[in-house]
Amino acid sequence: MKVPVKLCAFACVLACSALTTNPVMLGFPTLLSLLCVAMQGRGRLALSFAATYAVIALLLCLIRFHGLHMIVFSEFHVLLLWTMSPAIVMGWDLVTTPPGDLSAFLSRLRAPAPLILGVLVAFRFFPTMAAQLARIVQSMRNRALTAPTRMIAHPAASCEYIIVPLMLRCLQIADQLTVSAVARGAQRNGIRGSYYGRPYLVRDWIWLSVWITGTVAFLFAAGTKP
Repeated sequence: MKVPVKLCAFACVLACSALTTNPVMLGFPTLLSLLCVAMQGRGRLALSFAATYAVIALLLCLIRFHGLHMIVFSEFHVLLLWTMSPAIVMGWDLVTTPPGDLSAFLSRLRAPAPLILGVLVAFRFFPTMAAQLARIVQSMRNRALTAPTRMIAHPAASCEYIIVPLMLRCLQIADQLTVSAVARGAQRNGIRGSYYGRPYLVRDWIWLSVWITGTVAFLFAAGTKP
């Protein structure tokens, strides 16, 4: 979907989470968020979020009807995760949007280059770091450095095996981003062209109307805070 549609969806789920007086009904925007992610061809991501959401719903049921009391996480944390679930789903979908799509959208708004670069770096930081951390852990596993007994016996060395490569990769990625930004004309003023400059499709308008109509109907049915 186009970036404005994703921004509208994210604003809608934030409004649902912040304004509703009935948190139980937040399952509707969460399910709509999962469907929106799945319809973009990201079924595995939607399934992983759905599994996490199901666990949170189960914990809420146990707390509400069976008096469950947890030691590590309190009832407040579970309710907070339930309330922020739609925003987390749509926020992750927005963060993992292709950088070219984001830069094309911001460029059409005539946003300054420092703002565009800052948004791109901020949005791509967490997915990039997660991918790099997974590679480092896999490399440690190949060298038999992730055994529980070894990590317990040598915690400082285990942390060093993760932190040092991760910091080196951060420096390398920063240099690559600088070269890539200069090569793509980040210092040029004005609106730049992009491969992501496709027109709005029918599904974009459909989802835009679905989010706006669904949010208004949800707030009307669930009630809003005074």
